[in-house]
Amino acid sequence: MTATCLNQIADETAVDYWSGALSAAQSDAVEEHVFRCAACAARVEAVASMANGITALARQGRVSGIIARATLNQLQRDGVRVRIYAVAPGDVVPCAVFPDDDLVVTSIRGDFAGIEAVTLSVTGSAPMAGLVLNDVPVSAAEGELLWATPGALIRQMPTSRVTLTVTAGGRRIGEYVLDHTAR
Repeated sequence: MTATCLNQIADETAVDYWSGALSAAQSDAVEEHVFRCAACAARVEAVASMANGITALARQGRVSGIIARATLNQLQRDGVRVRIYAVAPGDVVPCAVFPDDDLVVTSIRGDFAGIEAVTLSVTGSAPMAGLVLNDVPVSAAEGELLWATPGALIRQMPTSRVTLTVTAGGRRIGEYVLDHTAR
């Protein structure tokens, strides 16, 4: 096993390996490299350690913001109770959060062709009023943006409408409405 690496595994690949997002052939290649390379083995172990911390934080209601699909999938595999709402441009989606929901994820779908980053603006009742996330990376291939909010935070909201607006370079990509019912 080597202590230094001339062909380090990319951070994104280590995360994808940990989350199970790689194909079988890609996973096999990573494992072959990791078994020979102490430096990359330590990096993959660090990713796994961080992932365990993220799972614990999600269960405590302390994860919010934009997350990757691979992270969402891993949180679900780790037993985090996730409620997902998918919205397309122009949709008005009825939604609620239940007592056992750790995390609520909104899958915001859109045509992100030729766009590298967007702005997500959230308007509605407190505690969401006036939230703006700038320079959020997007992928045309994925066609979605995943916005995570702790279930405990949403349980504090009264019955209300929350409007999500996605823009890029002054152009509106879509407007989405979550019609929230308090429980």
